[in-house]
Amino acid sequence: MMEKMRFFDQKGVSGMDERLRTLQAEMEEERALRRKRTSLEVEYRSLCHYEKELAVLWQKEQQDVEQMEQGGLRHLFTKVSGKYEEALTQEKAEAAQAETKYQAVRQEIAQMEDTLRQLDQRIGELSGSQARYDAHILQRAEELEAAGIDSGMKDLQAQIRSLEEKERALLDRRNRISDVRWEVRNVLGILEDAAGYGRWDAGRGSLLSSYLKQERVQKAKEAMMGLQEAVKRAKDVEDRQISAAQEHLQEARRYKGWDIFLDNIFIDWSVQDEIEMALARLHNFNGALEEKEQTILGELQCVRAEQENLQNQWKDRVGQL
Repeated sequence: MMEKMRFFDQKGVSGMDERLRTLQAEMEEERALRRKRTSLEVEYRSLCHYEKELAVLWQKEQQDVEQMEQGGLRHLFTKVSGKYEEALTQEKAEAAQAETKYQAVRQEIAQMEDTLRQLDQRIGELSGSQARYDAHILQRAEELEAAGIDSGMKDLQAQIRSLEEKERALLDRRNRISDVRWEVRNVLGILEDAAGYGRWDAGRGSLLSSYLKQERVQKAKEAMMGLQEAVKRAKDVEDRQISAAQEHLQEARRYKGWDIFLDNIFIDWSVQDEIEMALARLHNFNGALEEKEQTILGELQCVRAEQENLQNQWKDRVGQL
């Protein structure tokens, strides 16, 4: 005990030298900035997904305007019904609205990218602060051990590092699942449109409603490819519901010719049933993903609580060095 007291007397009664305070301040700033960047990156990824949705929507609205102006089935149907000018005006308004939303999100993304660049610059300046801080602490711990005193700092550091690795792995899983959920929402949005046209078609529909319904079903099939790729990247996500949804969409497309050109209530409801079943499969899949994401968030909360406990122990022991 007297030997330990003599050791601390040599180091000063404050228990923490100026170098240690500087290193700790740099480390805490870097940690705070990295947490801020991680949070901002989640928002950024979400915003980029939304931008993709808006880009697809804007492109679709532009194509609708072009089809109305240049000819095609919609042009023909609205001309025959006498609603061409009204439909064209509406399509142009929807295209303008989609462009406005898209440009606003692009501006927000640019501002966020500027903030991320500033954070990266400062983080780069502080990079390695944790290693410098740990090296200084371990040097002090080794001096204690040389004096015959076990500080326990090395074991504590190993536990903290293990939890940090676990946190990174959980965040990576969460990000991959978030990507899958975005793809699911994209397909669901297209299929909800198809279901809406299907209800119109089954009630008081026409060749136009059948055509638009089948067009959306085809777009949903194409969007499913992006969903499948996201599922592969996620690795631990089962895709049985997706396979079943694809089969329903394939069945709906099998009726395409009959649905558009030999329209009747039996075909309308057969196609509608396939669309509704595909929607149900994807909603179930999305619900399972949400549960998985909530489980990961719960694990993250536990890991961070353990980290906070160990960090408090670390601070207490640092104050004794």
